[in-house]
Amino acid sequence: MGHFHRDQRQRFRTAEGVMTDLTYRLHHILAGAWRRRYLIVLPILILPLVGLVIGLTSQKRFSAHTSMLIQETAKMNPFLKDLAVSSMLKERMATLQTLLHSRHILGKVAEERGLLNDESEDSERDLVIEELSDALKVEMEGKDLIRIDYLSNRPDGMKETLESVSKHFVEQLLAPERSSIKDSAHFLSQHLQQRRIDLDAAETALANFKNLHARCTAGATRR
Repeated sequence: MGHFHRDQRQRFRTAEGVMTDLTYRLHHILAGAWRRRYLIVLPILILPLVGLVIGLTSQKRFSAHTSMLIQETAKMNPFLKDLAVSSMLKERMATLQTLLHSRHILGKVAEERGLLNDESEDSERDLVIEELSDALKVEMEGKDLIRIDYLSNRPDGMKETLESVSKHFVEQLLAPERSSIKDSAHFLSQHLQQRRIDLDAAETALANFKNLHARCTAGATRR
């Protein structure tokens, strides 16, 4: 019985010591936090104000994008497989970037949007084209899906500018394929026209041959 009471007293002293140690540590932490109260509180109060000031004073940037599905003609019409030029979009990403930022495309876009005209100086033309080039980006979103992003400081006219960029970009991207199909169609048209002339001549000769032999047959029958 005495041994049991001694174990209980020893456990109580151990628990009391642990509680005292925890209380001391908590007091030490709170005391340290109180000594550094300005260092803890000031950032909480100042940083939101700094973020608000930066948000109000920084230049706003607006973003717009368009996605285009570019399918090869050979996929849509297998009969044109031998005539179509493969666009190979994934293999041509570097070329697509160069095409989008080309002076040819951006110059036409700037003229359509009224940013440039025939009287614009070369320095002004270079500046406008450079600004458009920095604001545009093209990337692949799928096997045949192209996305063009446009950033601007002003939301006015972003839609029209992006539509103009997309129109000229697609025209230049599909120009080789369309040219090949157009040339092939012109060749086939001429070839078919010549074949029709030859066929008409053959049909005329056949008709004359039948008429001639029909008269000969009729004369032999009367004799």
